[in-house]
Amino acid sequence: MADEGIFGDIEQDNNPSWYQSSRTETEDYANGSSRQSPDNPITEPHLMTPNNDPKHSNVETFHGNDLINSSIGLSQKIRKMLNSPKLTVDVISSERVMNSIVVYLIQLKLKGAKDSDAIIVKRRYSEFKSLRDNLVKMYPTIVVPPIPEKHTFLTYLINSIDSSRETNVIELRKRYFKNFLQDVIFDSNTKLRNCPLLHKFLDPNYESCWESAINEPPANLIPSNLLLANPNDTTDQNGLYLLLPSVTGFDLDSTDNLSGLKKLNDDIHKLHADIKLYDLKENNLHEIAENDTVFSDIPIDLINFEINFHRNIKVLHDVQKLNNRSVKNFKTLISTLIELGANLNNFSLQIHDASTHRGKSLSSVIEKFGSAVDSTFLNFEHFLYDEVIPDWDDPVNRFVQYYFSALQLVKFYKYKLIQFKLIYKLKFNKVQEMSAFHDSMNSVKHLKDLDINSPSIKKAIQRIENRQQRVRQLQSKKSWYGLFGGTKSTFTLPEQSLSSHPDRESDERPKSGEDGPSDMKTHYQHKMQHIDKELSKLDQLIDLVNGDMISLTQNLQVNFQEFLDKMERKWLTIMLEFVRAGKQLFEENLNTWSNFKRSVDTSDE
Repeated sequence: MADEGIFGDIEQDNNPSWYQSSRTETEDYANGSSRQSPDNPITEPHLMTPNNDPKHSNVETFHGNDLINSSIGLSQKIRKMLNSPKLTVDVISSERVMNSIVVYLIQLKLKGAKDSDAIIVKRRYSEFKSLRDNLVKMYPTIVVPPIPEKHTFLTYLINSIDSSRETNVIELRKRYFKNFLQDVIFDSNTKLRNCPLLHKFLDPNYESCWESAINEPPANLIPSNLLLANPNDTTDQNGLYLLLPSVTGFDLDSTDNLSGLKKLNDDIHKLHADIKLYDLKENNLHEIAENDTVFSDIPIDLINFEINFHRNIKVLHDVQKLNNRSVKNFKTLISTLIELGANLNNFSLQIHDASTHRGKSLSSVIEKFGSAVDSTFLNFEHFLYDEVIPDWDDPVNRFVQYYFSALQLVKFYKYKLIQFKLIYKLKFNKVQEMSAFHDSMNSVKHLKDLDINSPSIKKAIQRIENRQQRVRQLQSKKSWYGLFGGTKSTFTLPEQSLSSHPDRESDERPKSGEDGPSDMKTHYQHKMQHIDKELSKLDQLIDLVNGDMISLTQNLQVNFQEFLDKMERKWLTIMLEFVRAGKQLFEENLNTWSNFKRSVDTSDE
């Protein structure tokens, strides 16, 4: 993730105790264990005196059998609530702390339950972002619902000057956070709802110590570089993943500048052609292991998913432009109606003659007409601020973020494909290196067998050995990633992982002046053994990555299809709601003007 620098969101303070007592939580959500015991009772923080000194107050305590009020009891209650069909999740309000920090109050409550049974926890924007960032890392095959984008420093300054803009931003975030939590809990993969980190986020015991939550399992089990993790279970502690090569430039939050999946699929086909070629050409030296589960092709579904996401984003950007124009037009219409209604009411007050129309004074008719205009502007205002913006404009903006989140998974998949290719390329290079040493050893042996006392043969042997030495020096300096355009990364398998004697090669390498046939032969043998061990380790990595790529591809296919089905449901929902709200607007306006007409026509009866 890119460094946020000093211009990060102002709400992301580092003081966890500004709005809550400094509580800590020691229980393990994974197994439900707790340090609470009858011999070590827990004191309720809200029962303490302001200085949190239990010695100076009549403090009530409870023991391990009081589960509902205990830490473990509360965590169990949260888990049950999250899996209950009666659960309602809402962001009920916001509070300002220390005049600079805004916290949002999340409420978990079961339908029909008492307010006292609800769970309320306060969270800042930075904590929502931290939760989502960690969910993205934990589940790189699941589209995690979006949250509103972070403010720039300039936006913060503008909002701090204009209080109305700041209020609008806070209300927008409340709606976004509510939709985020509802999507995570009710309308996403069940892994998100059952994630222990989400449970801690909703737990008041972690309200003042969120940093502790993200430094505990499962969040702290994820490596800093996702390319060095199991893509289907990033908390997998298999050490073999740490031997995988990283790829320079990998960052989930950066722009995707890689080729599309269609182009990468062509590269995978070429790679497998190379695999077959090397298998036929080099199998006498180090046969490339055949695997029944070899990843060899990107399904057409995934290629079409990527194209679909890009197209949807393009269309939605056009819809956003139209929405902005429509909102602006609605605001202009409302302003015009307000001005018209005020002028009509003022005009009615200035008519003092005795003129009548069907038994009604002209001033009375104009006043009723102005009132009808006022009702019309109120109807439009309600339609705009209570329907169009929260139930149409906001969802369209969220949908754009949703599709960008899906493309984030596609980018991760692309980098795994590049890593997959690099491991094979590295193996090909090692096979070539072994072949070169094998040929060189045979050439030198052949020349030495001819006539060891021949000056010409000695010079030829010396030239071959000097050339081999230069090749070894170049290979020791050359970056494997440089083969593919990189300049920053070098990848060598750790010696300890290849041999129980990592210094054997250097110890047994012929020393200066020791160029006899026996010493040179020993050097070549040890070099071949070392390369052979590297190839064996690369075979393990290839088997590992092949299986991971197959599972990763299948998971993305399933999850992307579920994601598109969910987006289709969301589209249908907001379109139906938009039609319903529009129908209600027209009915209310029709009713307003029908009442005005009846009030004018009553004198004819």
